[in-house]
Amino acid sequence: MTRMLQKTANPRGDKSSNPGHEQSLRRTLELVFHVHMEMADLANRVLAEHQLGRPHHRVLYFVVQQPGITVNELLSILRITNQALSRTINQLTRLALIEQKPGQQDRRHRCNYPTPKGIRLCRQLTKLQYEHIEKSLAGVSRKDMNTFWDVLLRMVRDQDRARVTTSDD
Repeated sequence: MTRMLQKTANPRGDKSSNPGHEQSLRRTLELVFHVHMEMADLANRVLAEHQLGRPHHRVLYFVVQQPGITVNELLSILRITNQALSRTINQLTRLALIEQKPGQQDRRHRCNYPTPKGIRLCRQLTKLQYEHIEKSLAGVSRKDMNTFWDVLLRMVRDQDRARVTTSDD
């Protein structure tokens, strides 16, 4: 991992003239794709038992992590259409996994809260993912972990960084 993170010396600063640079980018992109697919596959098995899909998992995850999150905040985080989000929220509501309430300051805002059933399902989904992450990180030093987190955080959109957990305390 550390080899990929080291900057390649290039006196002209022209990254395109360094054949190793593109290979490093390709390797990084492939790893990101494969990790994404693995994490999704772990959750898909449980989701299928409940006749739910990835959009349901994403919405449920953020509602559990941020009880009271508004529809507009979810739209911003998930970058999906209002129609797609409404369909997903309606299904999660019908299944009693989340509930919507009007905002306390502005009753026009629809705030989303997890139900106990929704929290249990989200924990079941994340447990599988946490176990996979824990197994993958076995033996990784704190320094390397901080470097890994720093790289991932740099890949997150600027406007979303404030929403990301920045401490493991």
